[in-house]
Amino acid sequence: MLDSGLLAELVNAPSPSGFEERVRSLIVKRLRSLGLEPLIDNIGNVYVILGEDKPSLILAAHMDEVGVMVRYIDDNGFIRFTALGGLNPLSIIGHEVILLAGEDMIPGVIGSNPPHIQGQQAPTAPTIEDLFIDIGASSRQEVLDYGISPGTPGTFPGNFKETKKHVFGKALDDRVGCYALLKAVEDVSPPDHGSVVVAFTVQEEVGLRGASVLAKNLEPNFAIAVEGTIANDVPLSSPDKVVTRLGAGPAIRVMDRSIIGSQRLLNHIKKLLAKKDIPFQLQLSPYSATDSGSFLLWGAEVTAVSVPVRYIHAPVSMALKSDIDFTVQALKEIISDPFPV
Repeated sequence: MLDSGLLAELVNAPSPSGFEERVRSLIVKRLRSLGLEPLIDNIGNVYVILGEDKPSLILAAHMDEVGVMVRYIDDNGFIRFTALGGLNPLSIIGHEVILLAGEDMIPGVIGSNPPHIQGQQAPTAPTIEDLFIDIGASSRQEVLDYGISPGTPGTFPGNFKETKKHVFGKALDDRVGCYALLKAVEDVSPPDHGSVVVAFTVQEEVGLRGASVLAKNLEPNFAIAVEGTIANDVPLSSPDKVVTRLGAGPAIRVMDRSIIGSQRLLNHIKKLLAKKDIPFQLQLSPYSATDSGSFLLWGAEVTAVSVPVRYIHAPVSMALKSDIDFTVQALKEIISDPFPV
């Protein structure tokens, strides 16, 4: 049964890449409430180690979300920005953002020229460089007085909602993965041999950076990224282009832009899930990547276990509660029996 309160807290915490402290504090508090003592490394990754010695398996969900960073403020108080992670300009125009000026959260709206003034010319697709943030200021100095300057980060405001079957909100990529890992470590025992590392990483959306540090420091034998992944089972996708579907259970990754999954690890996970009648789908995702790509480069056998999410990297995304619950069950089984023979 979905813990909506926990997921809402995680989703609503504004924590773009490089500025994960708000969601990290929630995760640390939750882990300690479970009797676990998390470790935090120099760049902000959080992890707990269950068991001892080798072999080791890392399960890693990333804490950061896509966002923006102020790069220029003009004389009239309009703010130009760069993207933190992959943002589609067409999906963010007209949406509210919040700029994180210290402890203050300053609201604004992402603006562009309205279609009414384009005359007879065919509209052109904007780029991030064409857009701006409007906080209602009338001068550069007024923006500075809010505590906003080049380098100030921002993201979309918390907007978690739920219906009987679905959840909605920004940052389901990858707060739904963080949620699934936090629920999976409830009432679990360390493995009989070896160790399982449950990790929450930083800066995934800007280059899988946190995972690279963990991989170097911990040198796992196996690694599984825990994600909110692309569900494009929508009208614009032909059946052969659908990556994952809502309602088909967690997605087990066969390959993506950065990995070809370990057949040994894939087969182990498929057997575990089949034994418990946990539905799953296989994912081939040739244009995206996860933290598993960083772990692979340090010698681990890898795959990913993901919750299908529609409209990732947008101000609002959607997931199915049953997919989330089945992903939690799948992770529990993996923690209980982590190592392929």
